[in-house]
Amino acid sequence: MAMKSCVRPVAAGLGAVVALMLLIGEAFASCGSASCFLVTGSEAGVQPKGQVSMDLRYSYAAAGQSDGVSGRVAAVDQRRRRVILDEHLEQRTISQFYTMDVNYGLTDRLTVELTVPYRKLKHTHHIEVGEENGGIGNFESFTDNGLGDIRLTGKYSVLPTLRSLLVLGLGVDLPTGDSHARNSEGQLQEPTLQMGRRSSGIVASVHQSYEVIPHRLNQFASASYRRTFTGANSYRFGDEYVLSGGLNVKTLKVVTLTGQFNWRYAVHDEFTGDLRSALFSGDVGFPGDPAVIDSEIKRRPVPNTGSTLLAFSPGISVAVGERATVYFHAQVPIARDFNGGLQQQTGFLFGVSTTLN
Repeated sequence: MAMKSCVRPVAAGLGAVVALMLLIGEAFASCGSASCFLVTGSEAGVQPKGQVSMDLRYSYAAAGQSDGVSGRVAAVDQRRRRVILDEHLEQRTISQFYTMDVNYGLTDRLTVELTVPYRKLKHTHHIEVGEENGGIGNFESFTDNGLGDIRLTGKYSVLPTLRSLLVLGLGVDLPTGDSHARNSEGQLQEPTLQMGRRSSGIVASVHQSYEVIPHRLNQFASASYRRTFTGANSYRFGDEYVLSGGLNVKTLKVVTLTGQFNWRYAVHDEFTGDLRSALFSGDVGFPGDPAVIDSEIKRRPVPNTGSTLLAFSPGISVAVGERATVYFHAQVPIARDFNGGLQQQTGFLFGVSTTLN
């Protein structure tokens, strides 16, 4: 019995390490977007056979300019196949997500999850910088809302025990979100400001948890990898790697406190087009058409896209009756690098989860 009591914590620790090693949520691109990415509990939602659970949540995240950064970022002209350096002057992005997760247990170990997001977006910037209005460009306040890309995920519980859990997930992103919004000039809006990515994708994940102190202290770790395929306009959102880990502490009969660290790395987006640069004051021909750097139409990374972010996310959840739980999380950036684009600020997430039968 002494040997078994030693082996179980070691096995749980190895499970956490495996979760980290298997690390292969939204990219930050030329017109910076923002979103909360953290573990809420639905990731491990493997339901008993025939049981249905639902998770409803609201998240708010903003991105703004950082000190020492000009705010001028690359623009993607999908119609004329051009990447134009420094053509947009970014100001601020506010993203709000209303998300519904529904989990259904096909067997005691296999659960299918449907994730339906609805997004509200507000973004302000100057476009055609270096060209129009004496070179300062034209101010644009862009707002949009609508259904995002729906995700369908299968989750399988591997060797569950009374104190530990390891769940593997594989999902598919469906191009259900609208991607045809236009800017104030009547041109197709930047891909990063659309409700959907206009292409399908796959998501692999692993979630591990272990009760260090039964019914009192729980440790968890989660890792995921997302790949989005090239869309209709030859734009591909960069791969995304997310890693989280933390603790849940039950302080009262119905109150649980959570602390977790979240790390996300998003690769540069890619686009097939030529490369140009907006003009600056003092350049020959300013203000005027962007200067051609490389006229060859080819696949190239989009500057100012991709990001690295490490955040700490405290939270609290309260059990309401026997079936429902209400929770709140804040996500505070610790270290971040957005390649000259808008930087994510502190975000907030509210939610409620319940079983329906």
